[in-house]
Amino acid sequence: MRTDEEIKEIVEGAFQPLRCVAEIWDYGHKLRFRVFDQNDQSLFACPELVLRTIQDNSQLVSVIAQARQHIEATGISLVPWDIV
Repeated sequence: MRTDEEIKEIVEGAFQPLRCVAEIWDYGHKLRFRVFDQNDQSLFACPELVLRTIQDNSQLVSVIAQARQHIEATGISLVPWDIV
């Protein structure tokens, strides 16, 4: 099982070359993240994920894959990504 900090780092690294900022909040129970374009404009926001539900790799991969798909649908190319 991954730590909350490891999950945060995975999410933040999953949207290269774009910048992603993830935040653990609600007393360590939730995570939210936002992905920004080259002009620092918000492209995608995930306002609330319960950390215990994404500690499972398959759930974490699913959340990230959906966000990446949404971003790539706008015509932006992301660096290939796979969970480590």
